Amino acid sequence: MLISVKDAAERLGVSARTVYDLAAPAGPIPCHRIGARILFNKEDITEYLQSYRYTETKRAVATFLNSTASLKASGSGLESYFRKRGREPKLTPTTAKSPRASTPLQLVSSAHNTQ
Repeated sequence: MLISVKDAAERLGVSARTVYDLAAPAGPIPCHRIGARILFNKEDITEYLQSYRYTETKRAVATFLNSTASLKASGSGLESYFRKRGREPKLTPTTAKSPRASTPLQLVSSAHNTQ
């Protein structure tokens, strides 16, 4: 059974623009192009949805397990994230490490001094 882009978008839970991006030949979902109209087999949409869910869950678990190990090893998750992407982090002093430059509080009595 063939379905429209609008129906495919509703089934996938995405916008029609995203469905156009997912349509073959540029995207992973096979489709039928008839003039300017794009139609999908209902089974192809269901298959894509199932494969996407499995792949993303598997990838998310693998990423989580790997990032946890690297976080423990490096001490800073953000620092290693930027280094892996070729960006050198800019190290700046934090407020916790700098001495406070505030005036200490003094208690003031509410009673008036009588002289």
